[in-house]
Amino acid sequence: MPWGDFIKLAKFFKTKLFFCGQISDPIFHPNMIEMLKWCYENNKAIKLNTAASQKPIRWYEKAFDANPKARWTFGVDGLPKDSHKYRINQDGPKLFEVMKIGVKKGMIILWQYIVFNYNENDIEEARKMAKDNGINFDVVYSGRWSLEDKFKPKNPKFYVNSDRGNFYKGHKMVLPND
Repeated sequence: MPWGDFIKLAKFFKTKLFFCGQISDPIFHPNMIEMLKWCYENNKAIKLNTAASQKPIRWYEKAFDANPKARWTFGVDGLPKDSHKYRINQDGPKLFEVMKIGVKKGMIILWQYIVFNYNENDIEEARKMAKDNGINFDVVYSGRWSLEDKFKPKNPKFYVNSDRGNFYKGHKMVLPND
């Protein structure tokens, strides 16, 4: 998105802006730090969703400093050491360190954890890791399973279309103080 289009959209939408890529991760926009800074200087609430780990730690620090009020969600599905199993080439341990840096800077950081078969038995350990580090934790259950899906959880209670009911009944966010 060109800078002029970003400014036009940012001025038009009065409430909150969401940076969430469907084709690419928002951290790869060449002006992302400038966008964060502009939103901060113009009192625009923003939320940024990311699962990419290819930027250096210093980039994340600059991004956090550019907008200390931004809310960040990191898609790390499973324990950091295992997240690459679904998120190909993701460096989960690095993103966990980035989340901790954000918390130390006073940021609101959310760890989004989609349940798969390789991580369904690690939820409580991950929840404790998040709580111990002041990171908000959000367990997400999926319903996008085919019969042959290699990531489908073995336990049906982790499916959206199970006896948990609909998505909202099966979706539980836990904050560090819970």
